[in-house]
Amino acid sequence: MNDQWECLLSAGLGSGFTGTWVESGDAEAVATLLGADLASRQDCDLATAMTHYRPMAFTERIWTGLHTDGWTHALTISGPPPVTTGLTEARLRFLQIRTMDAYVHDLLYGDGVTTAWAPQRWYGEIITEPGSMIEPYLREAGPPTNIPEVVRFESEITEPTDHNRACLEIYLFLTGRMSGRFIDPAWLDEKRALYTIPLPSVR
Repeated sequence: MNDQWECLLSAGLGSGFTGTWVESGDAEAVATLLGADLASRQDCDLATAMTHYRPMAFTERIWTGLHTDGWTHALTISGPPPVTTGLTEARLRFLQIRTMDAYVHDLLYGDGVTTAWAPQRWYGEIITEPGSMIEPYLREAGPPTNIPEVVRFESEITEPTDHNRACLEIYLFLTGRMSGRFIDPAWLDEKRALYTIPLPSVR
């Protein structure tokens, strides 16, 4: 299996990214549920989409298309993470990974009825509710290995410096196993649709 994070880094996403994997084969419907303006559609490769790369900018853009048979992927190119309320209302399962610089946020996922978080507790250790949709894949990933010694500052214990990377690799493993496809160089070379998500109107 390719190192998925290295693939994303090679595409220039090191300053942060949000990836949303949605169990639906209708990429345009998923874009609509995420709030995309369908009239703004531009079919392009990732390199072209990345000319708009501005993490947390005021203009929100997603690059989205089929990931596998039955799954769609939406990559946030600029702006905040897309709101997933529409996915839950449509009873679609999804997973969302979000990073900002070296920090990895907890995994957000929806089972078609409710949404929940899979938080990080320790070096590569992810917590989930018993019976959740990600639990079987988390068991498959197994417990953390090669755990480094803890770092101590006086009476406090801090996480190892590569804690976030270890957790990110687990999140990417979960999304790859659930969707049936891991991110690889071929994935980076595909064409998808770039959309703008309009800001909500202020009343």
